[in-house]
Amino acid sequence: MVNSLNQKIRKVIGSCMLINLFISLQANDSFDIIKEAYLHNDHLRFESTVLIQDNLDEPLAFEVLDDGRVFLIERKGTIKLYQPTDASVRTIGFLEVNTSGNEEQGLVGMTLDPDFRENGWMYLYYFHPNQAKAIISRWDILDDTLMADSEKILLGFPAQRETCCHTGGGMTWDKDDNLYIATGNNTGINETSHTDERPGRSSWDGQRGASNTDSLEGKILRIFPEPNGSYSIPHGNLFPLTTPLTRPEIYTMGHLNAWRVSIDSATGYLYWGETGPDGSEDSKLGPKGFDEFNQARGPGFFGWPYFMGDAAYPLMDYETNTPGEIKNPKSPTNLSPNNTGMTELPPVSPSFINYSHDQNERFPSLGTGERSATGGPVYRRADHPKAMHPWPDYFEGKWFVAEFSRKAIFMIAMDNEGNAQSLERFLPDYHPSGPIDMKFAPDGNLYVLEHGEGRFKSNSEAKLVRIIYDDNGHSKL
Repeated sequence: MVNSLNQKIRKVIGSCMLINLFISLQANDSFDIIKEAYLHNDHLRFESTVLIQDNLDEPLAFEVLDDGRVFLIERKGTIKLYQPTDASVRTIGFLEVNTSGNEEQGLVGMTLDPDFRENGWMYLYYFHPNQAKAIISRWDILDDTLMADSEKILLGFPAQRETCCHTGGGMTWDKDDNLYIATGNNTGINETSHTDERPGRSSWDGQRGASNTDSLEGKILRIFPEPNGSYSIPHGNLFPLTTPLTRPEIYTMGHLNAWRVSIDSATGYLYWGETGPDGSEDSKLGPKGFDEFNQARGPGFFGWPYFMGDAAYPLMDYETNTPGEIKNPKSPTNLSPNNTGMTELPPVSPSFINYSHDQNERFPSLGTGERSATGGPVYRRADHPKAMHPWPDYFEGKWFVAEFSRKAIFMIAMDNEGNAQSLERFLPDYHPSGPIDMKFAPDGNLYVLEHGEGRFKSNSEAKLVRIIYDDNGHSKL
């Protein structure tokens, strides 16, 4: 079954079609046109292999080791291991987790310590089975098995389970071995913003989390894990250690659901995909929703629940169902009774790229319709010195982003200042089914985890795919 799927995928993505040249060309001079034409002709080949296909139940995240082993987690609590020597997949551990109330909760994040080959440490982000809280903890992997009694809890925070959704789950590292953790806003769904200040409705108030400087929800955290299982605060987070009514772990805040996070090793910039409110059109309740592909060059406040994309969302009067005040992005305030932090917030950082259900005029290759920005890695050849199939210079410094709902992977090129310059479809005939995690592994190849389209259930189309650049110029059809 896997072999036949491999053949089908190879036929689909064996080469980038020339038609994409005319769709995505953003060149400004003849040199760039020649470069684009070369890179989109028959010399550019990719080979795709399905590594894991059967018996995946809501896979969410994975990590690849330099020997080809792959660790993978599933939302309901299972940790699996793929062995390249015999292509086997087996369960190596299981966590009891909560999956009810907020149906997106469960085992949602996983990463391996930068020195995993020496210490065997795995970090997991999950929701406690009996208590309404989220936990980030460290576990020992010994002989390819999760040691059940090895947990060391780094941190935890309250997490409501009255209503769905938004749990985040992305985890990554920088060159100084600081750990970044994306936490969702964990707040009820709405077509526009989420600012219900009525008594008993705090689970529907995004001001409780994302714009609360004293909460770890709706944030990207940045900590330094210590060998004893605790953590310290690295210099340069959003709030200094002595700042009242704040959490020093916060690097960025104002997130509805920051998803997959990554660090550009050359610049140190942080990148992530962020899902926005569901509205597909403007209404009397407020603007339509936007998703974002974001960049942070330092700590900051990214606006939610007051801003997303190009839109300013009014505070709602839920008694009369009418919109009210719009915040000032230069000096926003959080006056909600559910706020336990500062009332005066940092100025809002603009989004890097944002898009709605409609056509994006600047980046038309994004397409239209349903949206769910996942995120992904920036390609740097220097990160993979042992790569057998290094990718051409054309891909250097491009940010690869997955779009879950649109079954697509895009490449974003930046100028010398790091600003978004162009966006094009990567392998336009490849339509991954719910791409939920994606990264370049130590072998220099791109791995894509496809969750499948169905939410909160096992999908037969779920799989892990490896994409190799075939530098000998022959298509594997």
